[in-house]
Amino acid sequence: MFFYEILRSIKVNKIIIYSVFFVFLYIYSDLKAQENKMILDNLSNPGITTQNQNWAFFTDGVMGGLSEGRADITIVDGENCYHMKGNVTTENNGGFIQIRNQLKPSISTKQYEGIYLKVRGNNEDYSLHLRTALTMAPWQYYKFSFKTSNQWNEIRAPFSEFKKSNAYQPSTLIGQKIKSIGLVAGFKDFTADICLSEIGFY
Repeated sequence: MFFYEILRSIKVNKIIIYSVFFVFLYIYSDLKAQENKMILDNLSNPGITTQNQNWAFFTDGVMGGLSEGRADITIVDGENCYHMKGNVTTENNGGFIQIRNQLKPSISTKQYEGIYLKVRGNNEDYSLHLRTALTMAPWQYYKFSFKTSNQWNEIRAPFSEFKKSNAYQPSTLIGQKIKSIGLVAGFKDFTADICLSEIGFY
């Protein structure tokens, strides 16, 4: 009976030790993940990123397209956000509206795994466009597409899943430095309506 109690005590202690170890491991992993996170914009200073850069809205009108829209700073479902909406049309070789931000200093893709963003939309597809020093022409960028819903969701866009837009640019984004980020509604005829409440790197 005495030895049974000792063995039982050892088993209980092992369970406690293992439990404490796994809790510590979980907390440590979570802290490490938070350490390697950069908030680019969460509207704590609306219109200006943590790099002190402004967002710009523009359409395909810069190249003769006929898409129209606007971007406002507002509150949607209790969240401060950039609300981009408009009519996207592929007429006259057009097909997009977007908000874009210059990164100064540029962000190395070696520092992070990808980009996260908190968005709410109208069940349509949107995309992130990244430009680097090696995407010099207007039609050159790296693209990640995602679908929205009418609820706030966090989207994660790993750098490894961005696709190049043009043959005359490196096939992979990894290893390059990002100089701008664009949130884009485009490439088909549709009504765009998307809200962005936070964006950054993870």
